[in-house]
Amino acid sequence: MPEMAPESAPAPPPPSLPFRLPAEYYASPERTRVFARAVPFGCGSAAALFLVVLFVAGALFSGDRGGRLVSSLFAVMQSEIDGQFTKDVPAAQKAEFDTQFNELRHRLETGRAKLATLQPFLEKMRDASMDEKVTPEETRKLIEALRGVNR
Repeated sequence: MPEMAPESAPAPPPPSLPFRLPAEYYASPERTRVFARAVPFGCGSAAALFLVVLFVAGALFSGDRGGRLVSSLFAVMQSEIDGQFTKDVPAAQKAEFDTQFNELRHRLETGRAKLATLQPFLEKMRDASMDEKVTPEETRKLIEALRGVNR
């Protein structure tokens, strides 16, 4: 009598998941819509409306109010830098930084600061605050850059 291999039991069904696996989605012949047909048009219209409102607000705030808005943004940046000074930054250097930064904010409010002159200062500020610590040497460089903007 030849030995017969015992038949193995059928594999248990895979566990039921609360979501479809990507392989199941791409293997199935039917395609179900995730969103209703009107959703892309509605979202596109909302995005276009947002852009129009953004441009109108920019036009309204481009005058005196725009300078105040940018100045308030720079005030937040100034307070963040003030909180990142290391303990070895002298008080006189901190005071000079604040004086120069306040002058820059005043120039922004009155529309006397140009974006092209701000770029080197903003780059130095980004580099100095990247590690969330501003050393005396970085403070000196920031003060020099502020003086260049305020000329």
